[in-house]
Amino acid sequence: MSSTDDPARRIVVNLALVAVGTAGAYRGAYELLAQQARIARKVIPKPSTRPFAGDGLYRPGAETAEPWRPGMTCDVHMMIFGDSLAAGLGADTAGELPGVLLARGLAEESGWDVRLSIKAIVGATSKGLPGQVEAMQIAHGRPDISVILVGGNDITARNAIGPSARRVGEAVGALREGGSHVVVGTCPDLGIIKPVPQPLRSVMATLSRRLGNAQAVQVRRAGGVPVSLAEALAPEFHKRGESLFSPDRFHPNSAGYELAAGLLLPAVCEVLGVWDEATDEAAATVDGVADAAGEEPRDSVVARLAKRLTDFVRTHEDADDEVQNTFLHNEDVDGQPEGTGEAREAVDTLRRRSRILRLTRSTRDPEDSES
Repeated sequence: MSSTDDPARRIVVNLALVAVGTAGAYRGAYELLAQQARIARKVIPKPSTRPFAGDGLYRPGAETAEPWRPGMTCDVHMMIFGDSLAAGLGADTAGELPGVLLARGLAEESGWDVRLSIKAIVGATSKGLPGQVEAMQIAHGRPDISVILVGGNDITARNAIGPSARRVGEAVGALREGGSHVVVGTCPDLGIIKPVPQPLRSVMATLSRRLGNAQAVQVRRAGGVPVSLAEALAPEFHKRGESLFSPDRFHPNSAGYELAAGLLLPAVCEVLGVWDEATDEAAATVDGVADAAGEEPRDSVVARLAKRLTDFVRTHEDADDEVQNTFLHNEDVDGQPEGTGEAREAVDTLRRRSRILRLTRSTRDPEDSES
């Protein structure tokens, strides 16, 4: 992979040009941003590895996939499209790719055999989505559920926000016409990338959030379900980004991908009807379910994702006001407090409606339940 193909390095010059073009800045501003871009390029190393492969058949309770072979059958075929986030670049193992976490979580919740096919390409922009969808359908047939994660490279490549968002909507529309449900994780907040200095990072934050909002509008119009990664994840990455980033300091590590998968899994389960009204009524009997730690099976992906989100929400929302304001304040970008509404909604949904978590609670010692 050449340096020009590396999105982490390409960010430096492209975003400087974006800032200049967007703000109509003068030469002095350009030189400042160019200087900051050179600094960022030095501190963001070139990726030396490729994403792990995660394709295969995931059965309920299985930690690893069975290789897909002709003649095999599945209950649901999940396809993953998008960029390096969708591909899971930076994850420590194949089992911690976002697509794998979603496939295993869906298999646990539904009891279905889930086939996973990942077509995401490192460095891809929204312009590449039609090709990904077409190539995947030719090679593997039509999906039952599609998950799209794309947007960051549209910002670094200086692609216009409106057309970039519309391309995502068009991809969603094409998949919906083919019979697939679609969940889209919208563009993350690129202002979390601390190696990029100010004011360049502020430009990244503003443009990426604008793109995420525009994507959500187009996704809904096309019949898909958007999940805002920027709103939900930015507070945690701002607070302890070093522990959530991979060594390149640009892509998430396994812990970061667990947070993202925990946000996406409820949407996947809901659109597929795994959590229907009857399930919701049953879940209502276990409102106020106890802490994840110590009660949920250690080998459960759903339990792990729920605990990750629970810890995140508590850290940011259960603190007293003074500490909370410190946690939820993105001082480096725009000085505005950020919420965790989508993260709280996701964890509440997981804990109320998850079959795995309900079964765990129902099998506890009755005396423990009364205490």
